[in-house]
Amino acid sequence: MSIFLPLYLRMTKNRFRRQFNPLCDAGKHACLVSMPSDAAGFIRALPFVLGLSKTDTVVLLLPKNLEGLYSIITIKKCETVFYEKRPAVFSAEYRRLHEQLGERKFDFLIELSTPPNTSLPHLYRVERRVTFFDTNSFPYYNILIKDGYASLMRFFGISEESTKGIFHFQNRDLRAVEKRLGKARPLLFVNEHDPVGWDGGRIVLGTDVMPEDLVVWKMLYIADAYCGARDAFYEFAVLNEKRILDG
Repeated sequence: MSIFLPLYLRMTKNRFRRQFNPLCDAGKHACLVSMPSDAAGFIRALPFVLGLSKTDTVVLLLPKNLEGLYSIITIKKCETVFYEKRPAVFSAEYRRLHEQLGERKFDFLIELSTPPNTSLPHLYRVERRVTFFDTNSFPYYNILIKDGYASLMRFFGISEESTKGIFHFQNRDLRAVEKRLGKARPLLFVNEHDPVGWDGGRIVLGTDVMPEDLVVWKMLYIADAYCGARDAFYEFAVLNEKRILDG
């Protein structure tokens, strides 16, 4: 990161203080959405992105390390732009993003990372810049959302609905994974904490499958219950309505 970046951001802060109308006109909007850089945050953001993509045009900014996880979701209406490192003003990654996105016009810039990246508002002159409440994000972002995704979805008029269809696998692939495992039903996915008294088979992370193996998501998808750390696998289990057990 350039040593001049913090100074530049402070010196250019006032350009974002202009008055604005927080709501767009009715109709389809163009949204540039910056996704969280961690797998757990990415999965938590998916119901919002799915809802937004049904009514608006969405371009996703996504870190390259999540490309494998992104490949197994069913949100296909979104254009996706991947980046290697967190874009910062003056960086090569920032310049590459600007060139790749071209001279587009967006109605909303939506930053879902925490803390928010205050370099992103410099990419385009987007009037409505949305992020979760953070004391250091204003005026770079001028619509600050409290109470997480529930409030964010209400702001954009997105209704709650079942999230089970966000991830999708071919049935033949799931049957092949289940046959290879050879585990009894019901199946428990164990991540760090193994509960006593489970009457059924266990898929143990780190023994039956390694975390970095993409087949891990298929194994968790066919599992009936989850027990363990509150990480990306937990978020995936919640999203797919698995039974959650305490360790």
